[in-house]
Amino acid sequence: MNSGTTVDPGLDLTVRTAGDVTIAEVAGELDIASAPALREQLLGLLRPGSSRLVIDLSKITLCDASGLAVLVGTDRRAGLLGGFLRLAAVSPLVGEALQITGLRRTLAVYPTAQAAATGPLAAQRGPAGTAGTVRPAGAQTGPASRLTEQTPAPGDADELREAVAAVLTSADAWRDADPSRKFTSALRAMSRAQEGTDDTALYTAARSLLSVLSRHPLTPSPTVAATATRLRRVLSPATQLART
Repeated sequence: MNSGTTVDPGLDLTVRTAGDVTIAEVAGELDIASAPALREQLLGLLRPGSSRLVIDLSKITLCDASGLAVLVGTDRRAGLLGGFLRLAAVSPLVGEALQITGLRRTLAVYPTAQAAATGPLAAQRGPAGTAGTVRPAGAQTGPASRLTEQTPAPGDADELREAVAAVLTSADAWRDADPSRKFTSALRAMSRAQEGTDDTALYTAARSLLSVLSRHPLTPSPTVAATATRLRRVLSPATQLART
């Protein structure tokens, strides 16, 4: 049985089951406007004993960094529950975004929803325990994938983007607490990275902001303190050396 839901005015979700696998077909624009609601819907499909999820992306017409973050977060949740996330029939637009960001190496991609639902479990996890990608014979890894692979992940990409979004939403408070404008360049760099699809660039920009903060404390501000602390927690324990 199929069940359809309008996640957002520009995004629809249809869910069906195939044995013990849930297949979610997403259609429309997966962007910053629809991503939070879709994330909630997808995580709601995952629970102990029912954590094998296939997402059919053949009808996606737009996918930005927020949409990719939803996929990464859903993959991690499925893995924690002992299941898997597999992407199926990705549209050319989504496939290009996965390749550019290196996520094609960490998210399992199948040609069809049927292949994803019935594929062997051995194809899902790589040697380090992370999700692997099903590739045609002779497929090669691009430079962007190698770059991402060499960069330590700061945590869930969706958590990082949410923490960065909180900082940028509070940009006025940061500027009010920074009369010398020491943080202007770092905030702009982080904003540009947030608009892109490269999580490595966003990670670097966020670390740069906290590095400036460690050298140039701001005027005390509860909002700045809260958003900076959230960002530190997402990045790494080492950044706890920075203080507002």
